[in-house]
Amino acid sequence: MHRLVENNKGFTTLEVIVVLCIVGVLAAISYPRISDWNKARAVQSDVLKAFNVFDKINSQVQRGLYAFVQVYIINEVSDDAGTSITITSRGITADTLGDKITSGAFRNASERCSADIADWDHDGTISDRPEVSSVVLDNLETILPADAEEGVCFSKDGRWYSTTDGLAGVNFLELFGTGGLCDRHLNPRDEMDIRRGPQCDYRIIWSRFGNIKLEKWAEVKGDWVTQ
Repeated sequence: MHRLVENNKGFTTLEVIVVLCIVGVLAAISYPRISDWNKARAVQSDVLKAFNVFDKINSQVQRGLYAFVQVYIINEVSDDAGTSITITSRGITADTLGDKITSGAFRNASERCSADIADWDHDGTISDRPEVSSVVLDNLETILPADAEEGVCFSKDGRWYSTTDGLAGVNFLELFGTGGLCDRHLNPRDEMDIRRGPQCDYRIIWSRFGNIKLEKWAEVKGDWVTQ
């Protein structure tokens, strides 16, 4: 009886080339989407870090741990290192606040939230206390001028609410992805205003009573949406 000859023939060179071409095409198609997703996630992660600094220090005011707090923002821009935003929270207790009020200068709204105000009981850049914090954000840009140093300050009843000059009359900090992370586009809110892609446009809003909210620009709705 003759044995059946087994067909053990492998892939031909042509078949391997065809498969590799198909894989290459699929990878080329999917890579931009995966890359955009990763970039948007990096931006969102930094935005949440910034929001948490605002939200956490506000919660300490509401609990009574601090009587007066500041969120301090540094927008560093350089040709070599690019953009880096540092956001730090600071706080003083009721006793320290009382001493400052007695001194008189604290009653001046333009001075009490000054970026160089001294004698914070706890400063996120040098303290290891969990109530205060400091984050450096490399995936974000902001509408603040280059190398600006600004602050917004809160107290529980809103009485001592104040800002530095650069945030005077403003109740939000807008944040968006750094160059290369998101495509530029004409902002639908203002045709002369060029911003990043809608997936990278966020803002942190506050009130004089410290209510903190995070919003994202929704291009489909043409409006801000609470996150």
